[in-house]
Amino acid sequence: MAFSDFHVHTTFSDGKGTVDACIAAAREQGLFSLGLSDHSYTAFDLTYCSKSEECEKEYEKTVREAQKKAREEHGFPVYLGIELDYGSPKSKYESYDYTIGSVHYIFCGDEIFPVDSGLGKQQAGIDKYFGGNQLDFAKAYYAQVVAHAEKNRPTFMGHLDLLTKYSSFNEENEDYKKIVHEAIAETVRYVPTFEVSAGPIIRGLKAIPYPNPQFLSVIKECGGKVILSSDAHAPDKIAYHFPALLELIKAAGFTKVSRFEAGKLIELDIDTLS
Repeated sequence: MAFSDFHVHTTFSDGKGTVDACIAAAREQGLFSLGLSDHSYTAFDLTYCSKSEECEKEYEKTVREAQKKAREEHGFPVYLGIELDYGSPKSKYESYDYTIGSVHYIFCGDEIFPVDSGLGKQQAGIDKYFGGNQLDFAKAYYAQVVAHAEKNRPTFMGHLDLLTKYSSFNEENEDYKKIVHEAIAETVRYVPTFEVSAGPIIRGLKAIPYPNPQFLSVIKECGGKVILSSDAHAPDKIAYHFPALLELIKAAGFTKVSRFEAGKLIELDIDTLS
């Protein structure tokens, strides 16, 4: 199997598997390579991220040691990544192999609104900061996605439409679709590659990935690229649902999929992965 997975969490943030357990699971599946990408440290909210900057340093050290061991003992490529939140300084991670640009929070003046911390919290935030207007919430979220891409230039963008994590969000609204289309067109100018993530499927929240497959063709039309990811928080979910995700990508007209390798993203023919 030529699959690789670059969005995987360990016990250094909110994952359930150790670094070694995740690498072992990836090797057992026959993956080509693995990237570990715990959440960047966000001092304003410790719910999901590394619990301290010291913990984050230990994460880097542990992955680098495991990377060396996997290469020397098994010839298996392991990469050190970080899921970089908009509220974390990119400069801290310049020594990492790659970064995933994700937006989990909207900064509303001096306050911070988490977009995916539960349906009740999401609706309360929409009511408080956007007067209950779902479209205004979407505009603010996607504006921050674009700003993240422009400011931090991550290796690829993570779960583009995370704000739709809960079923109450109307993804068929034409005004919403226009907002997403415009955000994709802007984001591609700075970061051309978007992950196609099995995250919501793993969690049983949706039957479709991020982004909604209706936007895959928009990414292609805008000159964007795609990379497979699981957003796995447990070793047994690594590369979850990848064959089905690949079919969605092909249906959108893509003939290539990206993979991180030797310090950069490369594109591979889809037919070589299946």
